[in-house]
Amino acid sequence: MDSNSHNHIPMSTSKDTVIYLTECLSLVPDIVFKPMFGEYGIHSGNKMFALACANTLFFKTTPETIHLFEDTMTKAYPGSRNTAPANADWLEDSDKLAEIVHLTLEHIPVTKPKKKKC
Repeated sequence: MDSNSHNHIPMSTSKDTVIYLTECLSLVPDIVFKPMFGEYGIHSGNKMFALACANTLFFKTTPETIHLFEDTMTKAYPGSRNTAPANADWLEDSDKLAEIVHLTLEHIPVTKPKKKKC
C-alpha cells in the first residue's frame, strides 16, 4: 500500500445536495448554481456569495460578516480564503438564511466576467 492511499480526498457535491440547498435558499432571488471542478459556485444576480463543496454550504466572508459564523477555521477547499461553512441552524430557517445571504451580498464585490479566449 503506498503512503498516499490513506489521504482523504473530498468528494464532489451531489445533485441531492444542490436540490436541498436550492430549497433552503428559496427566499433568495435569482439563485444559480454554476458547476466548477465538481463543486458549485452559488450566485444571486451578478455576485457569487457561496460555494457548495463536499456537500457543505460555504459562504464568502468579509470583515463585516465573519463574526456571524460558528466555525471560521474550516474552509471550502485547501487554499481557500474568506470562506466559512454555514451554521447548521441557518439551514433550518429560510428567513435567517436569506438574511445572511443579503448581508453577504451587501459586502462582496460583483463577480468579474471571465475574459473570452480567442
